[in-house]
Amino acid sequence: MASGSGIPARGTATPRSGERGLWARRAARAGAPGERASLYTGLARRVAGPASAERAQTGLWAGLARRVDPRHYRPQPVAGVATAHLSEDGAAYLALRSPAGGYLRLTPAEGELWAAMDGTQTVEQLALLGFTRFGQLLPVAGLVESLRRGGFLRDRPAELYRGLCERLERGSLQRRGRRIAAALRAHAFPISGIDAVVGALYRGGGWMLFSRPFLVVLAMLVIAGLGAFTLVARGGHYALINADNTGASLLGLWAALLVSFVLHELAHALAVKHFGRRVPRGGVMIYYGMPAAFVDTSDMWLAGRRPRMIVTLAGPLCDLAVGSAAALAAATLPAGPPGAAAYKLALAGFLAALCNLNPLLELDGYYMLSDWLRMPNLRRQALAFIRGPLWQKLRSRTPLDREERIYTLYGLLAAAYTALAIVLALGFWQAHLARVIGELWAGGVLSRLVAGVIMIGVVAPLALGLLLAAGWLVAGAAAWVARRGYGRSPALVAATLTLLAGALAALPLQFGLTPATALIAPLLWLVALAAQLALHAAYRRARVARVLDCFLAVTVIELLALAGLLLFPAYAFAWSLLQNLGFALLLFAGLIALLDVDLRQAPPLQLAGSALLLALAFLAGGMTIGLVQAAQPAAPFALLVLSAAPVYAGAVALALLLPLVSSLSDSRLLWSWLLLWFGIAAQGAAYVLELLPAQRTTPSALAAVVLASGLWTAAWCSHLVALRQLPRGPVWPLEPATGEAERLQRAFRFTYAGLYRVLRAHHGARRTHALDDRMDVLAATANWDVTLDRDEARIGAALAAAPLDLQGARYAEVLRYTVAVVEELAGLTFARHAIQAAYDALPWPEREAADRRCFPNTPWARALSRSFGDARTARLRLLRAVDQFAAWDDDELQALASALERQRLPAGTRILTTGQPAPGLWIIEAGEVVLKHDGQVVAELHRGACFGAGDARAPGPAHEYRASVDSTLLFLSRTELARLQRQAAPRVAASLVVADTLRTLERAPFFQQLPRATLRQLASVAEQLRVPPRSLVIRQGQPDGRLYVLVAGKAAVVKRADGAAPQVVARLGPGELFGERELLRGSAPLASVVAVSPLELIALPHAAVRAVLAAGGDRSHELERNGVALQ
Repeated sequence: MASGSGIPARGTATPRSGERGLWARRAARAGAPGERASLYTGLARRVAGPASAERAQTGLWAGLARRVDPRHYRPQPVAGVATAHLSEDGAAYLALRSPAGGYLRLTPAEGELWAAMDGTQTVEQLALLGFTRFGQLLPVAGLVESLRRGGFLRDRPAELYRGLCERLERGSLQRRGRRIAAALRAHAFPISGIDAVVGALYRGGGWMLFSRPFLVVLAMLVIAGLGAFTLVARGGHYALINADNTGASLLGLWAALLVSFVLHELAHALAVKHFGRRVPRGGVMIYYGMPAAFVDTSDMWLAGRRPRMIVTLAGPLCDLAVGSAAALAAATLPAGPPGAAAYKLALAGFLAALCNLNPLLELDGYYMLSDWLRMPNLRRQALAFIRGPLWQKLRSRTPLDREERIYTLYGLLAAAYTALAIVLALGFWQAHLARVIGELWAGGVLSRLVAGVIMIGVVAPLALGLLLAAGWLVAGAAAWVARRGYGRSPALVAATLTLLAGALAALPLQFGLTPATALIAPLLWLVALAAQLALHAAYRRARVARVLDCFLAVTVIELLALAGLLLFPAYAFAWSLLQNLGFALLLFAGLIALLDVDLRQAPPLQLAGSALLLALAFLAGGMTIGLVQAAQPAAPFALLVLSAAPVYAGAVALALLLPLVSSLSDSRLLWSWLLLWFGIAAQGAAYVLELLPAQRTTPSALAAVVLASGLWTAAWCSHLVALRQLPRGPVWPLEPATGEAERLQRAFRFTYAGLYRVLRAHHGARRTHALDDRMDVLAATANWDVTLDRDEARIGAALAAAPLDLQGARYAEVLRYTVAVVEELAGLTFARHAIQAAYDALPWPEREAADRRCFPNTPWARALSRSFGDARTARLRLLRAVDQFAAWDDDELQALASALERQRLPAGTRILTTGQPAPGLWIIEAGEVVLKHDGQVVAELHRGACFGAGDARAPGPAHEYRASVDSTLLFLSRTELARLQRQAAPRVAASLVVADTLRTLERAPFFQQLPRATLRQLASVAEQLRVPPRSLVIRQGQPDGRLYVLVAGKAAVVKRADGAAPQVVARLGPGELFGERELLRGSAPLASVVAVSPLELIALPHAAVRAVLAAGGDRSHELERNGVALQ
């Protein structure tokens, strides 16, 4: 068409005027080739170029920085905030109430800032406003944060960590336990529209209750009511619980308490309406099985202190009025059900008034006292003060001020009253409630139903509350012990638990055979079971784990037997047989424990003790037969032998366990194993007492059972505490190093020594001697070129001169086997904690060197340092180190990693026999494989070596391949290898020319994480240099423009200060970089680099490296670490 037709030519993007102008112009700009190319070109230019001051102030990161800076935050109030100007004791303040129900009290200065928060002023401007108006620096940031948390501002706090914790705990056992506890503790039934109901009652006549004439009438009523109640109580016509009709009596008492509590809360609500405030919530509830009512009086924070105290006092006054009126009714009514109901209501009212006026309980009396003293958090602050600061002041003889004296007096009284209340509650349970429940349970079906309801509704919540309080007390005591370091003493922990076991064993002697004392032993076994389950997870992969499994089975059996005796005493013979099985397992555990001890290292005295105990076992069995025969002359001899068998088995178990206990004489676990040893002996003694009919049902027999259970539980609890309290790692000196190689070698020696010493301190000399023997054999068999003698690791000259990546891999292999042996000796958890302690003890230069060269090659790298990835990343790192895959790209290596099959081979396993064709390719991940020809070792293969199909450099099929030590291999079948090689063949052929340079670059930590494609680009522009000794590679003060990778040889970093002689500040070896300071800072080099020996270098232009840095990642951070290490 002609151009004058108004239709644009094809391929252009010129829109007609007025037709979707905006989107058409956007399409036109997007369709322009120059515009498309300029987007990423411009981004790359802006990233690579110098920073612009204008972009730094207006860019994305600057905007984000301003958003997260609290100084630039502009607070804006939410709609619906209620305010009240109040004055107390001559001081004015502003009270706020948010729509969410939050309350806040502000000083006049803070009130001015609140009025200025309109969404236009920043926090910084508000602080300046407060300073100019009041002449003082106000805590504006804290005020704004309090307003946000209280719901007074439009944007709420995110509470990120709280939300994450809630999400993590949503399905946890602790969260479910708290939900069950909350459901049993309290359940509310709110009444909708409570504010309108209370308002109508107040207007309908409730206002008269707050008049002066009513106060006079109330005083007269209370005086008369107390007199009438005294007369009725002395008359003895009514009782709290009627023994003839217990169920109805309890129901009546429950109803009287409900009426009293409802009227009590109603009085609070009417008092709130009297001062013109609102009642947002209210209703009835079940609180620990007891009836209760509640109203929300928090709106009184918008009133003064005097109105708040009157509202608080209204409840107890109502209790007195209700109790007095009911007492007068009980005194005037004839004896019968109405009079009994009035008496119960009077008693409930007076008891409620007494409890609520008690300031030591967190009820109305406490709130009146705290308002009167102007200490809103009196109880919490007082209890916190007597827990710690009080004793510090007493030790230092520092005088107490007024507040501290109040805290001391109230805190001590509150703590003493809490203990007294618990004792009185237990006494009431034993004197009244237990008797009532027992009588109900002995009645008919209806009575048993009432007893069950009482147990579920009253006893269970109260018991749960006591258990929770005991749990909090134990947790607080444990935290206190941990803070002061007492838990790090195994002897102190064992002694404390032993004293506790003895105190529990004294309870049956003091209180006799009761249901409560009968529950002590099963509860102790339950605690032991929990501790053993925790230890079971900690001792995975340890040889002693089989012994602990046997002891765990003993605990389960004993717990079942005791529970069966309590619930089904008619089957006592069956439960006794079950206990016999537990003693048999003790004998089996002793046999397994004996296999874990090297008797060749045992002293003669210890062996003589074991032999003596074996002889005494026969004597113990015979004496048991004699005692039972004397008590039961008619019993057959076979039954006597069967009855005495557990005693014999327990004595033999003690003899077999003695070598294990003796081998731990210098370890932290000695006391726990000693407690276990004596616990087994106590179990045998308790079993003998239970065999005798005259002693079976006596308090002394029960005390023996409790003592045995307590010692058994104390053993496992102290074992768990000792295992959790690991000794700290050694402290190593911070010494200067001349190069990366020296720091890496020192890090390896320190880590091995730390592992050895932690094991020595925790498990004793015999365990570390076993570690030393095993590592000596492994070092000699695997030809590590490392000599291990106790806690010393001596590195051979050949290994010390090897490239740093090969050294790091060898050190990682030694440490990996060391940790594996420690796992076998002490368990998985201890081994992980030990290597973590050894790592944490390293000085930071050695830790940095180990992070770069050694620890990435270990399976626990992620737990030690967050700088490295997981097992998959470690496998990819291994594959990139295999020369056969040097030209493979990252996608081929990932496919190879997914296809590999891990094989764990014990020492001596034959992999390929002579003449056998290889079914695939093997890559050594850990261990050593030897090649044999005619029975002679001709080669040794270590980590990173491969053999089998596809390995052109491997010897022929005339060789035999065998694992010389426990090894881990990665296997790939021949067909899978061929498929992967076909996919990688084009790239392999194109990359052979730069493969050697690429492999050299990968040995440097800076380049290890780069993609193979990026490394290939760098290798294509790299220059290989050979420098003779004493040549200057980089001159101080003169720009060079290249980054160097040292391939072979040694160099020195020399620095010359003004007017001073040059000094060697560092030495460089193969795999290290230099020239990075000029690259990072853009300035001339700060030091010179001189060749000490003939050097082979790879030189990379700074422009190519800058492109890598501009592509993202943390490569500049790696260069910084390398540069800092050279300082």
